[in-house]
Amino acid sequence: MKMMRPQVRRIAGLRHVMKGKGIGALLVTKQENVHYLTGFTGSAGVVLVAPGGTCLVTDFRYQLQAKRETAGIPVLIQKKDLASALSEAALRRRAGTIWFDESSLTVDGLKKLRKQGLKLKGCADLVGGLRLYKDTGELARIRKAVLRAEESFQELAASIRPGVSERELGLRLECLMRERGASKAAFDTIVASGGNGAMPHAATTDRRIRKGDLVTFDFGAEADGYYSDITRTVCMGRPTLRQRAIHDLVFAAQQAALSMVRPGVSGRAVDQAAREVIEKAGYAKQFGHGTGHGVGLMVHEGPSVSRLSKDNLAEGMVFTIEPGVYLPGWGGVRIEDMVLVTGRGAKVLTTIPRELEYLNSL
Repeated sequence: MKMMRPQVRRIAGLRHVMKGKGIGALLVTKQENVHYLTGFTGSAGVVLVAPGGTCLVTDFRYQLQAKRETAGIPVLIQKKDLASALSEAALRRRAGTIWFDESSLTVDGLKKLRKQGLKLKGCADLVGGLRLYKDTGELARIRKAVLRAEESFQELAASIRPGVSERELGLRLECLMRERGASKAAFDTIVASGGNGAMPHAATTDRRIRKGDLVTFDFGAEADGYYSDITRTVCMGRPTLRQRAIHDLVFAAQQAALSMVRPGVSGRAVDQAAREVIEKAGYAKQFGHGTGHGVGLMVHEGPSVSRLSKDNLAEGMVFTIEPGVYLPGWGGVRIEDMVLVTGRGAKVLTTIPRELEYLNSL
């Protein structure tokens, strides 16, 4: 039995959502959404889903790539500019009013389309809603991205020692991920040692690792367009009582959040579970970011796991759980893992130990 291509299934799913909202034609402009619907990985392209069919519109630079990556989906190469090409596509595919993602289309782009006489209305990111639920192929790619990152970090461990700089370690980790097949690191790798660890998104510096430091590594790899995002904090030498206590606190907060993960639970409730543990220990002001975020075609996507989250968890969602405590002048601890929502709760996709590891500092 012939398997339906993921893109065909996804476009069909989008059409179902569109029908429920009374939307006949939709313009998809976010690069990650274009990739999701068509397989196209170029940096310039939009998708029109209309009553008369679906098509990808791109430019001359990508005509060969687009045809190779989007088998079965018509490709229109713009002759003059994107706006006139979309006007042509809309006419051919009987698009009346065209709805667009308000979070993506620029004001300038909107003006150009309206000059072509197109009728346009804004809406929420419908494709982003579909992308919340990872299919089998997506999960395989995410697991591959996790494995590449974890194996690279484990190999890096032998290089983590006093005297080496944060920058050297960050570059080495990114190189190891590339050697394992990643086209790039998922984001700028964070290596934050000593006092730098008090900054959740610290820029990697030339500071050299010292004996007694806590060192936070926040890293991720790419695999076939999908990403991973992992954080571990290690200690250079035997940890002090305070270092161990803070790490144990963050670990307990993460465990509390993980225990809340199951279908139907709100992202806000998962966040609150982690936050309560840290607040009861007296460190409420030292945990100022959300507990997690979705990961997939983007490193940061839905669902949100934070105090402001409006998302409810469902099977197939993949996101991080990453509480932390940050103390200016002392350092910080963050533990981050990727989880999949299943009918039984959270399935942790990362495998490297979460307990505090201390490295020989001699």
